[in-house]
Amino acid sequence: MTNERFPILVHLHPMEGIEMIRRAGPSFSPRMLALLALLLPLASCGGEASEYSGSWKRDLYGEGEVQMKLAANGGVELMLPAPRWPDSVDIKSRASFTGDTLVFKADTAASPCQSADARYVISRTEDELHIAGLGMDGCGGRRAALVGTWTKT
Repeated sequence: MTNERFPILVHLHPMEGIEMIRRAGPSFSPRMLALLALLLPLASCGGEASEYSGSWKRDLYGEGEVQMKLAANGGVELMLPAPRWPDSVDIKSRASFTGDTLVFKADTAASPCQSADARYVISRTEDELHIAGLGMDGCGGRRAALVGTWTKT
């Protein structure tokens, strides 16, 4: 059985006169192998928050449903319940992950209330996301919206 793409090559070993059989295939230069070694692990990563990413919802203390979109790159969008809040994205921010800790870095340019880092511990079961606050968050609305148990939508 031969494969036209990778033909079988037969040649004599120059020193011993023994027939050597090998299948010709693609060859990679050391530079190409190094590039593959660098890129393959990156291709399998979905971002820091990939384990937690998706669309989530939870009840906001009887005031209605909060909706959250958490992106694999740490983007967070919170929509607070109407009619008290507008029917649009109310809080939009970027967070990073350190293990199971969601960190909103201090950034008063993004939001005046974000004068210090805010930290939240996050865990996930199959269809639930659990978020608990660690310390203070200058953005009280964000803290009120985030802390609690979320359901996958």
